Order: sequence, then C-alpha cells, then structure tokens
Amino acid sequence: KLRKQLASLAVVGMMSVVAASSAFAAGVGYVNFDTLVQAHKDFPKVSAQMQSAIKNANQEFAKKAPTLKTDQEKQELGRQLAQNLSKLENSLIVPIEKDVVNKVEQVRKDKNLDCIVAQGAIIAGADKATDETQEVAKLLK
Repeated sequence: KLRKQLASLAVVGMMSVVAASSAFAAGVGYVNFDTLVQAHKDFPKVSAQMQSAIKNANQEFAKKAPTLKTDQEKQELGRQLAQNLSKLENSLIVPIEKDVVNKVEQVRKDKNLDCIVAQGAIIAGADKATDETQEVAKLLK
C-alpha cells in the first residue's frame, strides 16, 4: 500500500513539474528594433529635424571656422556642434524608443510570451522564437 502511495505521489509530482514547466515556457519573441524605430509615426518628423539641425551646424561651422586662428579652436567648435547635435538627437529619439519599448511589452503581454529580445540576440533556440516586429509595427501607426 505504501508503494502505491509513493508511486502515485511520484506520478503527481512529475505531472506538476511538466505542467509548471509548460506554463513557464510560453515562448520567446524577437523584434528588429531599428526597423520599429524607423516605422514609428514620429520618425519622419524627427529625421527632418535632425537633417535641418545638421545643415545648420555645418553652416555655422563654415561661417565661424575661418575666423578662428588655430586648428584647436576649430576642433573645439566642431566638437561643441557635434555635442549639441547629439543632445538634440537623444532628446528627439528617446521618446520614440520608449514608445517602441512600451508597444513591444504590449505585444509580449498580448501573446503571453516570456520575453521579446532584439533580433540577433538569441544565440541558441532561435528556431522556436517568433518574429513580432510586424505586430509591434501595427501598434506604432
């Protein structure tokens, strides 16, 4: 009788482990993050703003550089303009990236996936992962 109970407990325990592992292994998705940033509804506006800022920075450098005496002063002006462009780019692109991340999280929850990673980040097991890029892109429009 004790053997039967132990065997029953072992079977129940194994079934619980299988059920728990299948519940935890909902799956992995992946997205092409750069594609999603570029697909964002605000990206064309941000891109145009950056192109305009780059053009203005180039014009400012072309105007000011001839009045500077040393190459070091010219390099400093170039560094300062590049730094300003970098700050502008960050201020414009970070909200888009945050929105993309929020939409990725929404798709992950909707599809009950364990995680969604950036395309190319999976070293092994990619054959079982699903591409969720288009699902997220739909939410960004």
